[in-house]
Amino acid sequence: MLKSQRHEQLMDLCSQRGVISVRQAAKIFGISEMTARRDFDELASTGEVVREHGSIRLPEVAHAVPAEIPYFEKLAVHQEEKRKIAEAACALIEPDDTIFLGPGSTCAAIARALPAMRLRVVTNSIIALNMLQIHPGMEVCCLGGQYRRRSGSFVGPVAEDSLAPLGIDKCFVGTNGVVSGAISCSNLEEGRIQALACDRAASRFLVCDSSKLEQLDFYNFYSLDRIDAVITDAGVTDDQRRPIEECTSLIIAR
Repeated sequence: MLKSQRHEQLMDLCSQRGVISVRQAAKIFGISEMTARRDFDELASTGEVVREHGSIRLPEVAHAVPAEIPYFEKLAVHQEEKRKIAEAACALIEPDDTIFLGPGSTCAAIARALPAMRLRVVTNSIIALNMLQIHPGMEVCCLGGQYRRRSGSFVGPVAEDSLAPLGIDKCFVGTNGVVSGAISCSNLEEGRIQALACDRAASRFLVCDSSKLEQLDFYNFYSLDRIDAVITDAGVTDDQRRPIEECTSLIIAR
């Protein structure tokens, strides 16, 4: 990645998270902490960011990290795109599959769109669980653990231990951002359980609307080249398509 691109993405990350530390930048971009400090110094010299001890922030952003957007607000955004992505995802599911649905509004849309067939659904999402109650014939396994109100999901060691021994045919996970071959979310524990679900699955699918492409969030939880396909909407641009298709397959929901 060019330094100018990294600087641009650092600015995007500051906009999303409010504050980013040297250690976080080094981990996200795969660079040394010394390189991260030089990047911070260069951005600060132009006045684009405020340099603080071990971190940077945008000048107009308060010191506190802004809150993650709650799931009930995300449910109302890009609804038509998520509906089409959900339909494309459901077309990949076969009778008697065991599927995993991760947290997030796009996976909730899949739960809503699931056809009436014999399925076993594993999820850590209370939103998906509520959607699945209209399918009395489905076997549903809801992972317990620590409840994250922001995402309506269960995370932590208890959820991970519950998931670890399970066999999954198809895994569907969402994301807050996909850039430079990395899939990211805003919470480490949420990312860990999605990564574990992907590792346990025979097939892995990333479901996200095109606004998430070429975006960056706090925690990179999985590599794009380990995903079988990305399912996104018809708003995807050529510039967004190219880096995805270099890593994996792309399914455009129309």
